[in-house]
Amino acid sequence: MATRDDETFKGLLIAAGIALVLSSALLLSLSLRQGGTANSRLEGKEGRGEGRPAVPPFDLERLQGGRVTLSGLRGRIVVVDFWATWCPPCRAEMPWLVAMGKKYESRGVVFVAISEDDPPGQIPLVTEYAREVPGLERFAVLGDPQIEADYGVTSLPTLFVIDREGGLVQKFTGAADEATVVALIERLAD
Repeated sequence: MATRDDETFKGLLIAAGIALVLSSALLLSLSLRQGGTANSRLEGKEGRGEGRPAVPPFDLERLQGGRVTLSGLRGRIVVVDFWATWCPPCRAEMPWLVAMGKKYESRGVVFVAISEDDPPGQIPLVTEYAREVPGLERFAVLGDPQIEADYGVTSLPTLFVIDREGGLVQKFTGAADEATVVALIERLAD
């Protein structure tokens, strides 16, 4: 025989389930909206590649010294990954991103791994992690809050694929699917 407390508990479980479903739907909706190809800083800036929105310029310090600028990469396909050493999904995708950067370099593809680790520990953290992912040091650059804001990055990892004219092709929010990114690079590199 069900007691009044059992009925109250069942009612609370049902209400919690409904709240969970609604909050999941809201998060999915926000995620899909955020994962599109444009955000507030990118909208309205016309790139030359098939009418794609242009991405904001950057001028960042490389981990190994020197600087990298988006304007200096014009004419190449640029894959920009915002990541951090403390981010598990970032660490999971970094090995295949580095391998992709090496593999497609001869076809005009440049990989730029923008570390969003906090200074002053940014350089030691990235240097230490690069020992675990050989080749990362070639692609790692030091990000800052301004570049993150310019690109509308609200979560890590976030990956951008930029065409040869500086137009945004695709933005991936959260861990990107390797096969999807590689297929996109293959299509653009041809």
